[in-house]
Amino acid sequence: MVPYGQMRKSLPKEVVKERLREKKKLSKKLLKAKRARLVVKNLPFTATDENLKEYFGQYGEIKNVDLLKKSDGKLVGCAFIQFDLVQKAAKARHHTNGKEFMGRQISVDFSKAQSKYQKQKKEVRIENNTDEVIEIKEEDEEFSKSESDEEGDSYNESLKSDDEDDVAVDTKILPKNEAKITYFSNDLVEEKTIFIKNVPFDATNEDLRECMLQFGPLYYALICIDKLTEHSKGTAFVKFVNKEDADKALGAGTELKLLGNILDCHKALDREDVGKRNQGIHDKKKEPKDSRNLYLVREGVILAGTKAAEGITATDMAKRLQIEQYKTQMLRNLNMFVSRERLVVHNIPPSWDDKKLRILLQKYSGPGAVIREARIMRDMKNLDPKGVGKSKEYGFVSFTKHENALTALRSLNNNPDIFGAHRRPIITFSIENKTMVTARQKRLEKSRLYNPTNKNFKGSSKYEKKEDRPKKISRKQKPLKDAPPRDDENVSQFSGITAKAGIQQKMRSRYKLTTQAKLHHENLKKEKKIAKNAKKTLAERKREFIKQPKQKMNKISESDSFSKLVNEYKNKLVNVPTVKKSKWYE
Repeated sequence: MVPYGQMRKSLPKEVVKERLREKKKLSKKLLKAKRARLVVKNLPFTATDENLKEYFGQYGEIKNVDLLKKSDGKLVGCAFIQFDLVQKAAKARHHTNGKEFMGRQISVDFSKAQSKYQKQKKEVRIENNTDEVIEIKEEDEEFSKSESDEEGDSYNESLKSDDEDDVAVDTKILPKNEAKITYFSNDLVEEKTIFIKNVPFDATNEDLRECMLQFGPLYYALICIDKLTEHSKGTAFVKFVNKEDADKALGAGTELKLLGNILDCHKALDREDVGKRNQGIHDKKKEPKDSRNLYLVREGVILAGTKAAEGITATDMAKRLQIEQYKTQMLRNLNMFVSRERLVVHNIPPSWDDKKLRILLQKYSGPGAVIREARIMRDMKNLDPKGVGKSKEYGFVSFTKHENALTALRSLNNNPDIFGAHRRPIITFSIENKTMVTARQKRLEKSRLYNPTNKNFKGSSKYEKKEDRPKKISRKQKPLKDAPPRDDENVSQFSGITAKAGIQQKMRSRYKLTTQAKLHHENLKKEKKIAKNAKKTLAERKREFIKQPKQKMNKISESDSFSKLVNEYKNKLVNVPTVKKSKWYE
């Protein structure tokens, strides 16, 4: 006999590849078949192959029935049943497990691998060492020799799974990453299967089955189990016998409950559709959340060097810098947020009152705008002869809609035609404290609750009839007729930066704010210099550009200075008067 290796070398490559391909197909076919194999225990000893085929054949086509026997031909009480499809085997297991067959309660389950069976045997170990080994008669099967050999050793070894019951195939030939075989069900086409969410974690399949039987007969009711934790996922699948019953369950709504939980029923979807839907959710970019409206901080900011900064005095620019630094510092507290309807107006003339401020904002806030509050802040420690506090030159204006507040800001901020070119209004959105706003809202609701004119008034009212109650004052204001038309092109020139919602804003550093002020100061110097030069006449400008001749300096040589010094010294010596010395005795 020629060895397999030599024969393989002698055969052409195409023949070898074809044989390997056939072996691979055969192994796949056998693997597919073994997955639809059931093991039936506790069978009566009078059972036959025909009885099993007749009983289990009502759930699907059966390929083979194998009753295990001892060496003397007596039955063991166990059998293997091979179905055509895995779905049919699952259906048979569901309907026959724990039921009576020929007077005995049988146990039906999928055949397990030897390793799994031995592991379960160790966990559920029975202290009985006198178990005799039952020899099983060897019978050839249609699929392979190895299967019959494994089943002939003992009863326990006969309970093998699809993975270890296969034919003897050279494992080196099979690919490492073999694709798993997928089975297609017709449940989606029939539209009898529903998917249920919010299933209680302590609920069982029987609890779910009893709950869903109110709509009609079922094929199965299965709770999804996590592979790692082996606990319920909180979801389940239920298949009805009739499509109408499935539609009833889908339309049950909040009335369908199980152990206190409201069940959420949906139509079962294909696995590919679910994957695409989940992929679409992950691919969709999450919009950034700005619960504090930080994007409005940039609204109306004037940057140095822009067209809006032209004509702003250094005092106004320094004031804007101070306001921006204050806003940056306040917003570091997470309880602070930017109001969408409330504005802060700076640089208000000292002689203005609340009425003038309201009229001004009403003009430039668009048609139909409603102003809730317009108040100028005053120093109550410093009163005038009329008893009115001195104006702090800033105030607050509250609107009912954000659109009106935004229109007013873009129309009035840095507008040179309102208070004058050298005193322009500085308008920003107000920064509020969330805690204080909530407390104020609660006080307002409580006040309305105990207001006799309110519908939900709790106290006893002296107004028994509806006609006797005082009428509520309407806060709705009509837009003024003399409001000037807005020109968006002109507004955009001086209003500053336009903020966009949804864009995440970072806190501005002090360095950048200070740099803006310095840059604006330098730009003002340049503008003043240009304006000064513009006032000069043409002759003065020409005179500045004419180069003046440099004055020549007469340098004295070193030799001349030295000779002059010597002559001066000589003259001093010559001009000194001579004094006669007297002798000692005179």
